[in-house]
Amino acid sequence: MGLGRDNYILRLLAMVAFVVALCGSAGNVRADSNDPAKQDDDKKIRVAVGEWPPMVSEALPKFGKHAMRFQAIFEAMGYDVQFVFVPWQRAYEQTRHGVYVATFPWLSTKERYEDFNVPRYPIAHAHQKGFYKPARFPNGVDLNQLADVSLLGLRPVGVASYWYEDEFRKLGVAADIVNNSESAWRFLNADRADIMFEEEEVGWYDLERLLGANAAKNYATTSPVTTRNMFILFSRNHPRGEQLMQAYDTFMASAQGQEICKQWSICKAEVPVSSD
Repeated sequence: MGLGRDNYILRLLAMVAFVVALCGSAGNVRADSNDPAKQDDDKKIRVAVGEWPPMVSEALPKFGKHAMRFQAIFEAMGYDVQFVFVPWQRAYEQTRHGVYVATFPWLSTKERYEDFNVPRYPIAHAHQKGFYKPARFPNGVDLNQLADVSLLGLRPVGVASYWYEDEFRKLGVAADIVNNSESAWRFLNADRADIMFEEEEVGWYDLERLLGANAAKNYATTSPVTTRNMFILFSRNHPRGEQLMQAYDTFMASAQGQEICKQWSICKAEVPVSSD
């Protein structure tokens, strides 16, 4: 009887250990399935983006003009693309840390070349202009570079993580930096700032969308302060980041890639920014 009871207890303990191990295994599976980096496979890629209509937006058909372009290229390469919409700063940081394989579209900077795998072929062009009210500046704003902001005594408003934030800092320009474009436009519209820099098409779209067509009539733009290429940033810390960047550049250099990109005039490769 004692031996039988001991065997029963041993079998019971073994069963408990098995159940605990099984639960622990299931817990690991759930944790992995919630890790975006582990959800990517050979044919599926998850890309972090934010709201930047009409170029990228969760509310637009096919997610906007640049998203359609991205999808057309990567589907031709044989990939299934899933866009994950988060705030831009989070898209940047989570891609940098390897949570997502890529984010786009971003202007290239020395810091971004250090933090990411940046391809040679752009995904878009950006024509950045300053938006201002002619009622406040009846003679216009004669400005064609960011350094002119201080020379003209202008106070800009901008959005956190946008390309000009670092530039303002380097130039010693005092700028009001807010969390999103809607706040920035309302800040400017309330005459709390003099000028805001934005990609031209995006700026006019935002003005009418956020403030209305009548309000948009109250604005004008400067000459372009920069016309630059925009890129996909591929993560250095995602296991497929470098591989996917190389596949993208190879495809864009091919006859098929060149044919696809002709309609957007983004077929020319760019020399990488020097790290010197």
